[in-house]
Amino acid sequence: MTGNAVKIPRATCKLFGAIKALATIKESAILVHGPKGCVYHINYILGMRGDAPSEIYSTCLDEHDVIFGAGDRLTRAIEELDAALEPELIAVLSCCVSGIIGEDIASAVKAAKTASRVIGIEAGGFEGDFRTGYSETLRRLVEEFVHTPDAVDERGVNLIGLLRGGPDLRELRRMLDRIGVRVNATLTADATLGEIERMGAAALNIVVCEPAGKEAAEQLQEVCKTPFIVEEVPIGHAAAVRFLDRVAGSLGMPPYAGEIPDTSRTCGEALRGRRVAIVSGPTRAIAMARFFNELGLEPALIVVDFDAGTGAKLEKLVGPGCEVLIEPEQERIVEALRERRVDLLIGGMLERPIAASLDIEHLDMMHGSQKTLGFQGADHLMHLLARQQRRRCGDPG
Repeated sequence: MTGNAVKIPRATCKLFGAIKALATIKESAILVHGPKGCVYHINYILGMRGDAPSEIYSTCLDEHDVIFGAGDRLTRAIEELDAALEPELIAVLSCCVSGIIGEDIASAVKAAKTASRVIGIEAGGFEGDFRTGYSETLRRLVEEFVHTPDAVDERGVNLIGLLRGGPDLRELRRMLDRIGVRVNATLTADATLGEIERMGAAALNIVVCEPAGKEAAEQLQEVCKTPFIVEEVPIGHAAAVRFLDRVAGSLGMPPYAGEIPDTSRTCGEALRGRRVAIVSGPTRAIAMARFFNELGLEPALIVVDFDAGTGAKLEKLVGPGCEVLIEPEQERIVEALRERRVDLLIGGMLERPIAASLDIEHLDMMHGSQKTLGFQGADHLMHLLARQQRRRCGDPG
């Protein structure tokens, strides 16, 4: 291909990133000023990934609106949502269409008379991709709602760039609680508007996804003088201990003193002879590659959705036996899976049909219901790998 026709691009649009970043904020509603298809397809994808999106609405722009504008209708839509849902927060997003025709989101937000707090965010897909949507949305939330705190909890932390709630968020909270550290707020998984407003009360911000959360952490440092650290998401027992030690050290606390399970034998048996591919975003790709390396297995292939300094980091983790592809086309992924003779693909829902077509075993570690992080995530991953090995050996259990 010449690059003029890209089959199934690995990156999606800025609007998706903005909706994903907002979708798990409690007592909130999202209003997209655009055609109905934008909301339908993004909501469908989020549901397939196991997310539980909040209320997502569309102004359903049509041809008449595109020609003559629909600013007044947007204001009325905001007021209707406020009256019907009584949410704490309404996030109003532009999209490609409303951005191109110059709809003034900020003026419509200002004109709306609501009891809810309302924020307008420019999210036209042509203005950036999903990572821009993540990053700018989190930064805008900080700009709009966070203020200088009256007091700081010396053992309170914020988790920045964590967009997935469920088992992973619960495990991070549980881990930090074991060392006497409290999660003050998350940005944004399962957060309330009140928690976002009091983010300045934390003594430390932990950026668990650098592309999504670093700008917001820098903004918090400027506004509230809160220091931040950038940490890999902890996949595996050793990574969980490193994560806790780094957080404790940043807060002036002693390192983690709990027992660390020895799973090397179990893992070695489950992974013996396997040729593994990892297909994910950069944050999880790096953490998963380190996890396998520490078990003595170098992945055969790593595919990353976009580059955020990822290539350089992976070069330090993997050797010549591992091929790294950054935002490749679909055909190249299939080709590399064949060339590298992969027999276990760790990815998401988009990789499931690829794995099935090539008769490769597949583990979906991107689904929101999966336990992937911390001690419990490590135990769950070991269970999945062991189960896959038993099936290879003819044991259906």
